[in-house]
Amino acid sequence: MKPSVKAQARWFFRQLRPLLRAYSLSVLLIVLSSLMFLLDPLLMKWLIDSVLPAKNFRLLLFAAGGFFVLYVSRLAFFSLSQLVNFQTVQKLVLRMRLNILEQMNRLSADYHEATPVGERLYRVEQDVDQVAEVGSNLVPFVLQTAFKAVFVTGTMFMLDFKLTCIVLPLLPLFFVFRKKFEHPLRRASDSVQERAAAENSFLQEHLSSLVQVQLLHQEESQTQAFRERAVGRMKALNHREFVEVMFSTCYMGIIALGTIAILGYGGYQVFVGSLTVGGVVAFYSYVGALFDPLGSAVHIYSQLNRLGTNIRRVLEVVEQPPGVPERPNAIDFPSPVRGYVELDGVCFSYRDHTRVLDGIHLKLEPGEKVALVGMSGSGKSTIAKLIARLYDVDQGAVYVDGLEVRNVRLRSLRTKVCYLLQDAVLFDRTLKENLLLGNPSAAMKDLHRAVEIAGLRELLRRLPQGWDTPVGPRGNALSGGERQRVALARAVLQNPSVLLLDESTSALDAPSERKVFMNLAQHFPNQTMVFVSHRIAALKWVDRIIVLNRGVIEEQGTHDQLIRTGGLYTHLHNAPPALLGAESFAQPPNN
Repeated sequence: MKPSVKAQARWFFRQLRPLLRAYSLSVLLIVLSSLMFLLDPLLMKWLIDSVLPAKNFRLLLFAAGGFFVLYVSRLAFFSLSQLVNFQTVQKLVLRMRLNILEQMNRLSADYHEATPVGERLYRVEQDVDQVAEVGSNLVPFVLQTAFKAVFVTGTMFMLDFKLTCIVLPLLPLFFVFRKKFEHPLRRASDSVQERAAAENSFLQEHLSSLVQVQLLHQEESQTQAFRERAVGRMKALNHREFVEVMFSTCYMGIIALGTIAILGYGGYQVFVGSLTVGGVVAFYSYVGALFDPLGSAVHIYSQLNRLGTNIRRVLEVVEQPPGVPERPNAIDFPSPVRGYVELDGVCFSYRDHTRVLDGIHLKLEPGEKVALVGMSGSGKSTIAKLIARLYDVDQGAVYVDGLEVRNVRLRSLRTKVCYLLQDAVLFDRTLKENLLLGNPSAAMKDLHRAVEIAGLRELLRRLPQGWDTPVGPRGNALSGGERQRVALARAVLQNPSVLLLDESTSALDAPSERKVFMNLAQHFPNQTMVFVSHRIAALKWVDRIIVLNRGVIEEQGTHDQLIRTGGLYTHLHNAPPALLGAESFAQPPNN
């Protein structure tokens, strides 16, 4: 449901409230600048009607000095208002970006998996920029326009009542045209934003996957796909500009009618001696100033449509509830956490509503080392994600140490339950900084121990700057296996009570994977560990193997017990690893 105009306005003014003092100063300076501008026609009338006919040189110098003072004052007020307003806009941008980023941090995996990175980036950057720039300029602009309209109308009535009465009936025509163009302008603005976001999302995905595109030899098809999106955006921009130009053309027609009325009837008034030449010139200037607010209103109306579109897109993020909300009465885990995990009648489906888990009952004892195996799509990764509460169950409950995970604060849960993805996520920082994300207060001895357990010692020796070597964006300076080892070392530093490894060693060769597993088991003898791996041979040593099939537990036991039964586990053990392929975090419906 789209937010109403009132809801959009309330949200925007809430963002602006802390900056109201600076904003008010900017508005005051703009109003003073407008006042200086509106004194020009009166000074011009006096010059034409009194100074020039009298040929008084001293008064001429005085008039010239008056024009100079008005110009300098207007320029000074305007320039100062621009500086104050620019600073206000930048503070507003920073405030809104932080707010939307904090909200995105709160939103759950379901939102981030369904929304392309480019779309999210466009909302944080482009939509916020446009809301701040257009919105913060709009209020001063509206006040300036209203002030000029009132001041000009009053002065015109004093100069010539009849001439004013001829011009003013033209004003309602503007509102007729505004009503006619209201929906086309809004639709055109919405279309531009949607097309721009789609183009931005495509570019984000394309540029981040360019090497893969080259390997697939799909440069031309990708370029064609981009061309289609870029042409769509261009057409939307052209259409919006066409609608706005047509609206402006109608407004210019109103001004033309007003100008004809002034020159015709005003000239007649001069002929009959009812109005001076200076009065006509002043009146003409004021009519221009009167229709100027109409021109501003055209601009304001177009900007309001764009602003409304941007605010709606921001509010779609800001007002979206997290798929995994934190309850108001949530508590922290009592210390220490033993690592007892229980799934009680758990059922779960992703967005396509296909049942992934169906009535799972599972208990993991503290310190138990458990492997989840099964065909691709059997629900292995989903169980790990539910324990880490990346998603909430549809039915049933997940418990850690007897506490339902929905009743535990997310910060406390994520501190004690560590979930490692197959695609190890590193940041564009040094190796040491990436590791310390697991435990910022870790000492060097802790870092060395984590490196030893994850098998990173050789990498550390090879890096040119050792601990202080940058690993590049997303860790692309390292190989896939090295990235996974760094993520494992980071998890070791976190020292969780429950460690969930979801294909997080898939880039390692089989002997290296088994060695890392054994290192982890020795280092975490009392912690509960869950392994998801398509290399079943590397998991023979675990305390228990749980075999999943189409969302249910088909069998469980030790390796020797399951091999003797000759069931599904035996088939999986003898099957090629590719048949058991990893369940992708990026494609949850296939889990």
